[in-house]
Amino acid sequence: MTEEQERMISRRDFLKRSAGGAAALAAISSGIPVWGQDKTSLDFAVWSYGIQTVLDNIDKFEETYPDISVKLHDFPWTDYRSTMVNRFRNQTSTDVLYNGGDWLPEFALAGWVVPLERYFPRVEEYKDEIADYAISEMTYKDKLYGLPYYADLITFMYNEKILKEHGINEPPSTWEELKEDSMKLKEEGMKNPIMYEVAEDLPNFLSAFWSMVYGRGERPFNEDNEPVFNDPDHAAYKQLEWFTKSLNDWDLATYLSHETEVAPAMGTGEHAFTILYNYNLAQLNNPDANPRAGQFRLGLMPGNEQHCFGFAKMYSMSQMAAQRGRGVRDAAWKFIDYFGGKVDGTYKVSKRWAVEKGLGFAQLPLYDDPDVRDAWSSWVDMDRYREQAEIAWAPTRTSWYGAWSPFMRSQMMQAIAGEISVGRALDNAAKRWDELKEEYTF
Repeated sequence: MTEEQERMISRRDFLKRSAGGAAALAAISSGIPVWGQDKTSLDFAVWSYGIQTVLDNIDKFEETYPDISVKLHDFPWTDYRSTMVNRFRNQTSTDVLYNGGDWLPEFALAGWVVPLERYFPRVEEYKDEIADYAISEMTYKDKLYGLPYYADLITFMYNEKILKEHGINEPPSTWEELKEDSMKLKEEGMKNPIMYEVAEDLPNFLSAFWSMVYGRGERPFNEDNEPVFNDPDHAAYKQLEWFTKSLNDWDLATYLSHETEVAPAMGTGEHAFTILYNYNLAQLNNPDANPRAGQFRLGLMPGNEQHCFGFAKMYSMSQMAAQRGRGVRDAAWKFIDYFGGKVDGTYKVSKRWAVEKGLGFAQLPLYDDPDVRDAWSSWVDMDRYREQAEIAWAPTRTSWYGAWSPFMRSQMMQAIAGEISVGRALDNAAKRWDELKEEYTF
């Protein structure tokens, strides 16, 4: 959290406490019983995105539940996992938190987060209204550990206007077609038709790669969580070869290190294709942010089966909160239910994120919500998005995935740089997976 945010939250808490103290004195003098002086406090940990919206949602929650106060702690996305690991190990007060499928097995195995069903059986009622891939992301050993903060896909996006200007009337549906279309664009003057987001320190890089692999119809691990991605006949091996060749041998692609750089680059008209978290499509088609807004479309992920990477981030409750007693547990459930569930019959907070920020969602009723459809129709074909979501795959998650992911990304970067071969990179990653699996399995 920045110093400015700390000051802002501290000032807000001071004003609330001052107002509460004045009210309490007035109540005492009038003979009215004083209640709520000892509020249940919750420490809420998030990564740094949309902090003003988060704070406003907290204000609204506290208005609904005046006997609960929430203190926000936000951390950079790139440091979030390591920060949370340190907080848990040091028993730094954390009651509710943003969690992700990529960390859930690790956090659950260590006992840092708890299954909601153990304390709040009513959470089962939500399962039928949440997308399958999101349920999978929020589940560990058949127990549900959260309700969605947001959920989304990593999708294939293209500039429809550029394609049609060059006689390409339909987006490519396979990687071979993408190569052919990109070659055509290059021959007609576009230097790098494909733009990637690539950064060794960001999980986005590997997640986007898995989405490409899923388009080809294969998963990188078998049912026993053994790596199969280093087999030369496997989709992952073929895709990493395609990826590196598109950058080096064919000179069809380039990359930037963050989505906030990729979107403006797509706006220059110098690139026609990209693969990003789907909410970036809202930015691409925002006329206030992109001179070519309205030209970008969602296409199904290229490949024989056109699956894509579907993921969910969730609100979880910590073991620390569970151990603090029933009052804290009840407050944590009210918080999770308010933020990830229904408020007066509507997924209020998730809907707000969808309408105002273009964040994806896992709550199925929101697909038909008129406000969501109206807001999203300006930047995405909702029926195409739903079509892609229905065949999205949740990735493989294990207790050691979070520790393994940085190593895999480093090997991919070395392959892209030509320092090692694709086969060597994937063999190294498979070996490291097996080492960590043995270390974490007990």
